[in-house]
Amino acid sequence: MSVIADRIGFAAGVSIPVIDLGPCLSGDDRASADAAREINDACEGIGFYFVRNHGVATALVERAFTECERFHSQPLDEKMKTRATGKIVGYLPLGGQTQRTSVHGKSVAPDRSASFYVRQEFATDHPDRLGAKPWVFDNRWPENLPGFREGALAYFDAMAGLGKLLLELQSIALGLPRDFMVSHEAFLPPTYNLRLLHYPPRDPAIEGQFGIGPHTDYSYTTILAQSNLPGLEILTPAGEWLEAPALDGHLLINNGDMCRRWTNGRYRSAPHRVINRTGETRYSVPFFIGPRVDVKIDAWPTCKGEGLPPPPEPLSFGEYLAEVNKKNYDLPAS
Repeated sequence: MSVIADRIGFAAGVSIPVIDLGPCLSGDDRASADAAREINDACEGIGFYFVRNHGVATALVERAFTECERFHSQPLDEKMKTRATGKIVGYLPLGGQTQRTSVHGKSVAPDRSASFYVRQEFATDHPDRLGAKPWVFDNRWPENLPGFREGALAYFDAMAGLGKLLLELQSIALGLPRDFMVSHEAFLPPTYNLRLLHYPPRDPAIEGQFGIGPHTDYSYTTILAQSNLPGLEILTPAGEWLEAPALDGHLLINNGDMCRRWTNGRYRSAPHRVINRTGETRYSVPFFIGPRVDVKIDAWPTCKGEGLPPPPEPLSFGEYLAEVNKKNYDLPAS
């Protein structure tokens, strides 16, 4: 039986697949092949899909939202003690981001959202830290929130585990060995980024203001835990902005720009935006999975060759990030 559960309809001919990963977690090869096929269809279509029975405990997701709210509910002067400076790690206050590079809709004002960014932690004696690798960051933890660091890192680790499964299933979907991506130098190690997002109510006096303006994600894959409050909208292949529902116990997955590029356009990096029209405070917790910043690839082996479009020029994730971050983020130097 297919692992597809159902589809969440938006409009005629448009839907988001819902994929049950439970059988894959048990090691069922046939279930993994079925899930990979459904992931392939979703990635070639709208570019988003839900997963359920994904192995991430509900309590971990709930704690991530609790820690997100705890951080953002602090006075501004406390949050600013962890402000991101130079690199996108720590607190990015309201107005710190504007989607200036988007071709899917113009942001006329800074995004009405604030974020706290967490990166992978490396021990003081880890070879990558000792070697000053560019994917090693120093997190900026708040000192006045006991348990915050532990809660964020527990969720971080769970998302990294799920991300590994998704990369394996996508490898199968692309006709590659299951371990192709997770053992490829581009993902040794992956670059992870956890973002705890806070959306205040929209300011009705500013026409055209977004919580996050129309954009595509920069990384390879995103795992999103959504608030129960609406706000996320996806641009369909037909050019309609449609609201994504929040489903209890489900996580929402989408491709990023590196996935689109390294699949030679086969998989869609779907434009999306956030508009908080609810009049209430909204939170969300995306987890971004990217490749190493220093590995150049034109396209995966099965996405180029005779009968397929010419692949793009080889590009590293670091080269891509340097361009978009410079234009979209307003960070003090120190």
